[in-house]
This record gives sequence, C-alpha cells and structure tokens, in this order.
Amino acid sequence: MKKRIFTAITIILCICFCFSGCDFTLLSAEELIRPPKISGEISSLQKAFESTVNKEFVQMKTPINGDDRSSYFILDIDRDGNDDGFVFYSDPSIDEFARVAVFRHDGNEWKSVSVIVGLAEEIYEVGFNDINGDGNYEVLISWTTLNPDSASNETLTLIGSRILTLYKFNNSAMTLLRTENFTKMYVSDFNGDGADDIFLSTVRISNDSNRTRGRIVTFNKDCSVNLDESFSLIGMLDIVSIISDSVKLHGEQYTRIYVDGVLSDAAFVTDVVECSNSDGKLSFPLHSEESGELPVTARSSKIYSFDINFDGKIEVPTLMELPFSKRIDENSEQEDNTLNLVIWSNLNGQDFVPVFKTLYNKSDNYYFIFEDDWVSKITAVYNANSSSLVFYSVKNGVIADKLFSIMTFSKSDWNSDNYDYDLLFDSDAYVYGYKYEQNDFISKQTVKDNFVTIS
Repeated sequence: MKKRIFTAITIILCICFCFSGCDFTLLSAEELIRPPKISGEISSLQKAFESTVNKEFVQMKTPINGDDRSSYFILDIDRDGNDDGFVFYSDPSIDEFARVAVFRHDGNEWKSVSVIVGLAEEIYEVGFNDINGDGNYEVLISWTTLNPDSASNETLTLIGSRILTLYKFNNSAMTLLRTENFTKMYVSDFNGDGADDIFLSTVRISNDSNRTRGRIVTFNKDCSVNLDESFSLIGMLDIVSIISDSVKLHGEQYTRIYVDGVLSDAAFVTDVVECSNSDGKLSFPLHSEESGELPVTARSSKIYSFDINFDGKIEVPTLMELPFSKRIDENSEQEDNTLNLVIWSNLNGQDFVPVFKTLYNKSDNYYFIFEDDWVSKITAVYNANSSSLVFYSVKNGVIADKLFSIMTFSKSDWNSDNYDYDLLFDSDAYVYGYKYEQNDFISKQTVKDNFVTIS
C-alpha cells in the first residue's frame, strides 16, 4: 500500500510543479506537415490527408492539454464498424485558425468528409464522449488563443481564453450543437444516468472584481439540453484542476466535484459541488462560511486534490503547523518560521476528516510520511543552508533527543565525502542520505519506507 501511496504522491507533485502551465511545443514554419513516422491505419490516414492539402504550407497541430497529444485521432464514432479519422492542422496561407479535417473509412480507403475551421489558433483539448447515452460518441473540441486580448471586453477578462465546440457525428456529417467559453472543463457522469455530462468553469477578473462560476450541462437522447445550471464558486484567479468521486449523502448517491484553483499569489484553494444522482439538485458544502473569512481549504502549497490512498474517495490537502518545528535560512531576510504538515482529508458533510499526513520539503524535492501518533511527540528542524532535515523527539513540551536526519547532497559531494550518512535514495539530480540515532520512536526501516522523492 505504501508503494502505491508513494507513486501517487510522486504523480501529484510532478503535476503540481507544472500547475501554472503546460509544457508543449508548437511546430514552426520549418516543421511543416511531416510528424514523427507512424504506421498502420494512422499512416494511411496521413497519406489521405496529405492528398487533400497543400503540403508546402500546412502545419500539424496537437492538443495542448489532455491524455492524447496526437495530430491524428482514429475511432469508430457511431459504432457502425467503420473507423472515422480526425486530423488537426493549420494552413497559414489561408488564415491563422486551427482546423480539423474529418475522414471516414469505407472498408477500403479513407474518404474526406469535411473540414471544420476552428475558433482560435490552437487546439486546447480533444474529447470523444457519449453525452446523450445512445452508445455513440460526440466530439468535444476546445480551442484556445495565444492572444489574451481576444477574450477580453471592457470590464472583465476571461482567464484561459478557451472555447468549447460540441459536435454530433451524423451520417458522416459534423453538426455543431453548442459553443461555450470556459477556463477549465471536466467531463463525467454527474447524475448517474450513464451519459457524460459537462462541467464548465469560468474565471473573469478585472481590477476590482473576480467572478468565478461553474455550470453543469446535461443532455437528452436527442442531444437537446436537459439541465443547464449555473452557480457561483469561491472566487479564484485561475482554475487548474477538477476531479470527482461518488459518495452517499442523506441516503442518496451524489457525485462530488472538487475544483482546485489559485486563490491569491500566495494561496491555493478547493471548492466542492455536490450533484444528486436522483434529481440533479446541487449543493455547496463549503459555502456556509462568513463573508470575508478564508475558505477552510485555503493553503499556501500548490497541491491538488487526489485519491491519495486509492480508496475511491478524493482527499483534499490542507496545511497545519508542525509543533516545535523550525526552518532556518541564514540567507533569507524573513524570520525563521515553522514547517507545515500536509493533511489529506475526506469531506464528511461540511467537515474534513484527516486520513493521511506528510511533511513536504519543497526545497529538496521530497516528502516524508508523518504518522498520526507522531504529532506532538516528534518534530523537525530544516536548515536551508545545509539542506538537512533533522527529526527530534518532544518531551514535556520541549525538543529532546535527535532521532534521525536526512541530508540532500549533490552527486559530487556524496562521492567525495558523505559525512557518515547512509544512502537513502539516489536520484538523477541529488543523492539523499540519512543518519540514524538509535531510539524507541522510529525504526530504520520506517525512515526508509516513509521517504519519497518528487522528481
């Protein structure tokens, strides 16, 4: 179980370090139509596509966000046994907009169906989801612009500058069903009817206002809108993650949606929306706080909500000071301050129930799992100048005996003089060593088991 938790923490922190943007590469004018060599059906789709465009000008486009960053997508949209193909590109000789060429395989070869001109220069994300529960896929294409002014008006700026277009694939034709502006989107079955629903969030800001809103849109069998409900969320500067789980509340099944975002330059926050599977009624368990108070989920570390222990329930991270702890930094003008534990908690009604704690050392890229019964009995002192984290016992309200220490070394320092530290972990960037003092609180094996790097 701990190995699975270690893996989960590593994934989360890798994501967290990238929360402010995505690493992606746009093709230059010199890197025109030829993507990396591909084979099989995609290769034949590529040849069919190239026969329909001017290869001298075309640039391939890949989604900025999402699990699949390919320019080519192949799947059987309408489940008729024949594959459908989607190719994303742009043609600067015509205009600056991204495009999608739609193809259909007739059993022998690819046939061009249509070309859709996008609403911006880049493709943000591509999804194929069954929004009406008929067993066929609808096509969700999100477009984004690199020019933030294009999503502004006189008073408010839409953060993210993204536009969703929702298409129905019918008789080889793409029919536009809906167009929406959004900051962050999440698609899942919120009401338990077996069809995918859409959660759209928007953050609009100006010099003196911040409007953060969410919308849940569900659809009927004919793709007409069944429910379109808009609501306010905790005010954020940006929304960076949306995730959901299923919970039982008041004897009924609900989908609980967790929205993580930037509260301020120094704070991160999670809001929660609950959707009843029986009637679609929405509730907001964190919206009962007094106006002006910081939300209970506000935290300084940019860490996302996640199912940290793989029990099927999402845990929300919050922070608490580690009693008697200290951070020392001789090069900082700030006064020495305490260290924080990251508490991973489940939401129960309007209260959070802790399930897991970690001591997060952002400076040296690792976590140390902090057992529940250590709080008030064990503390730590981090020295930023020596990259050392020393754990102590606490007795009668004061720091007592040294238990063990963890030190971060460069490769060269470790090889030349490891200061009698035993090897804990050897990463690409650093070597982590530990020095154990015999004690009755923590065993050597626990030190090894509870240490995990995040890079």
